[in-house]
Amino acid sequence: MYLSHNNPDKKLTVHLKEVYEYSQDMLKHVPLSDENRDMLEYISKIVAVAHDFGKYLSYFQDYLRTGETNGDLHHHSFISAVFAAHLLRHPANLNASWSEFAPLLGYFVVMHHHGNLRDISLDVTKSRHIAENTVQDSLYYRVNTLKQQIDDIKNHASAIVEDLSPLWDELSIPLSLSAELHSFLQNYEKAFDEVYRQYYLIDKRRKQELTRELYYYVLLLYSVLIDADKLSAANIERKPRVHIPAHLVDQYRETNFDVNVTEGTNGWRNRMYNVVMERIEELFKTKPEQRLFTLTAPTGAGKTLLSLSVALKWREQTERQHGYTPKIIYALPFTSVIDQNEKVIRDLLSQLDDFHANEQRYLVKHHHLSAFQYKTENEELPLRKALLLTESWEAELIVTTFVQLFHTLIGYENRALKKFHQIAGSIIILDEIQNVPMEYWPLLRSVLYKMAELFSCKILLLTATQPLIFPEGETVELLESEMVKPIDFFKEMERVELHWLGGDKGAYSPEEWMELFQNRFEDGKTYLAIFNTIKTSIEIYEGIKEWLKERGYDVIYLSTNIVPCERKRRIEQVRQLLKEKKKVVVISTQVVEAGVDVDFDVVYRDLGPIDSIVQAAGRCNRNGKLHELGKVYITPIEREGKLESQYVYKGVHTNIAKEVLPKTPVSEHQFFDIIMQYFTEVRGRKSFDASDGIISAMEELKFDAKDKSGSKNKPRYVSEFQLIENAHQAVDVFVEVDDQAMDIWQQYIQQVIEEKDFETRFENYLRLKKDVRQYVISAPIKLVKNLDRDLYEKTRMIHLSNDILNQYYNSEYGLIRTSEMVDAWIM
Repeated sequence: MYLSHNNPDKKLTVHLKEVYEYSQDMLKHVPLSDENRDMLEYISKIVAVAHDFGKYLSYFQDYLRTGETNGDLHHHSFISAVFAAHLLRHPANLNASWSEFAPLLGYFVVMHHHGNLRDISLDVTKSRHIAENTVQDSLYYRVNTLKQQIDDIKNHASAIVEDLSPLWDELSIPLSLSAELHSFLQNYEKAFDEVYRQYYLIDKRRKQELTRELYYYVLLLYSVLIDADKLSAANIERKPRVHIPAHLVDQYRETNFDVNVTEGTNGWRNRMYNVVMERIEELFKTKPEQRLFTLTAPTGAGKTLLSLSVALKWREQTERQHGYTPKIIYALPFTSVIDQNEKVIRDLLSQLDDFHANEQRYLVKHHHLSAFQYKTENEELPLRKALLLTESWEAELIVTTFVQLFHTLIGYENRALKKFHQIAGSIIILDEIQNVPMEYWPLLRSVLYKMAELFSCKILLLTATQPLIFPEGETVELLESEMVKPIDFFKEMERVELHWLGGDKGAYSPEEWMELFQNRFEDGKTYLAIFNTIKTSIEIYEGIKEWLKERGYDVIYLSTNIVPCERKRRIEQVRQLLKEKKKVVVISTQVVEAGVDVDFDVVYRDLGPIDSIVQAAGRCNRNGKLHELGKVYITPIEREGKLESQYVYKGVHTNIAKEVLPKTPVSEHQFFDIIMQYFTEVRGRKSFDASDGIISAMEELKFDAKDKSGSKNKPRYVSEFQLIENAHQAVDVFVEVDDQAMDIWQQYIQQVIEEKDFETRFENYLRLKKDVRQYVISAPIKLVKNLDRDLYEKTRMIHLSNDILNQYYNSEYGLIRTSEMVDAWIM
């Protein structure tokens, strides 16, 4: 008997059939044209059957049974890829415009189904090169190994045909297995010529629309293969989809809010909700094929529930009209705001009778700090299975980060790409999309447009500061009707007034800022001060905290310089103090301005991009309860003659922000025009080489290579897409701030680092990961270079032990940074 896996033993043909069934089911949930569906389902069928063909090698079967290897002769992906290409030479007379590329796509996805995708040019050669022994270095060793593997397969080809034929017949593959295997073993080199010819055509036709689509078909085929393969290998049975009623948000609002009130903040939110609901009903009839939408609403408008109500109604309409049920993906820029949004969604879904018995079938929260759990039919799955299902987004509603989403859409890594098929055909809500670096906006436009065009994704850009990602006319605004437009709602709820306080010289030193603050201080009001650098935030916190405490204030410091669990505790403390109407001042970095639901009387902010300033303004008089306008003061900070904003944001952003910010007071409704002016100016002066380079790499199927020798500004590979730029030399530091941290570190060392059994170690890692990350901060290397690094290679973290904590870490403001440091460490 031929096996695919052991522990427990699984018959190879059983595994191949499961991969086929899973992958076909995954494709059924992706909306495609008839020609593309026939083509993709056929390629996927061949890929499913061929992807582990190499496991028929005696070398592999011996390895499964004994664990012993003979060099790399047991490796199965390469021979399986060549066999897939051979079988796809004549793709069953299917008529998709790109069908001639089927052998190349099958070859490529099978070859890398156990690794990451790479530059396709590294994977192609010709039969002539094989005959002449001049195969390129990237394939040379694999081709030589393949020759020995072909001889091995010849020795028991008849047994392979006998084993595989029942499945082959069951799947109605329109090729003779015996004849195709014989042909392959005699002329396998010809498959390389066919693949090379198609690679050459891609390069030659790259500017044509046809080849621009191949990237997306590669990702879809690769995704369904690796996801199906992993689920089968882990013996996980996929559960049926579950239903979420379209009216769920309406029901929730009626239970928790007065939906009939028309005055005040709640009336303002109700009217926005009603406008949007009427708008989508109208668009169902007038623009049923529209895929790209915006929802431009002021901060505090209740956009989370509003957008979910839109998505659920779109979902029901799609199910009714087109026969498939889109998943809903809600993506946010930062992990710090995911918990807040997930709580809203969890409360919403808790109205469903079976939600708590099947939590993760309805809702998955996925980011790098997620705790992996998966509950179905009142059963908590083991951690490894929970990990697979979470990372595969096996849920109806996924709350995630831009990093998880966009590094899948613009990706090359196996682990990220396995969920691509879940995104195809989905409803994607992008909350605060302006946080994506502007140099990537053309790339984002290209990718989102293609996902809408090829896979019928509906995409909703959700923000108070609508960026100019799509040209006018490509998107449809939801918050408008014949009677109102978004600007009307901005004008209606005047909550804050923006003031430029540049001073005589246009900027302040930290000492001058403190003097300004004290001179303008009004006892009894609540204050939030946001600075661009950790250094300045600490300096000002230390400089004014005693002065404020003498006046009866709670003074709280917030930044990523303190460990995450303490940061979370302080945010909850701030909310409680504000709720109790206590006197409070928060000194912070930008960590507080992205979606953290707090409401202050007065906000100070260092100069920054206009969209960041508007986000900061959203923390001032957020609920409109003051009897006067809340005040937002822009106070540029300088150090040694240079604006600190230039350390953190590129000079072009700082200069344009200075230019477009009026020097006279600005009302909230005027933010709209200032934002548009800012984005227009920045777009006109920004280089988009980063987008152009990655779009070219996608068209050429250049995913990754060890040698990334392109220029810094013009990438050559998809893998050079980096949503979060690693601009500084930083290292993760585990900080033992309390007894619980000390206990978690000891558990981590004993149960993960020192554990010998791989399976046990992996389970322990998944269990402890979230707790460990609650005590990890990112620190400049030079600040912690003297700490113990003995375990760094194993933990990828430096350990700051409790017995020397006071030398490096301050309980109030976190990591101690020497007074002479001027590095701009942000957030």
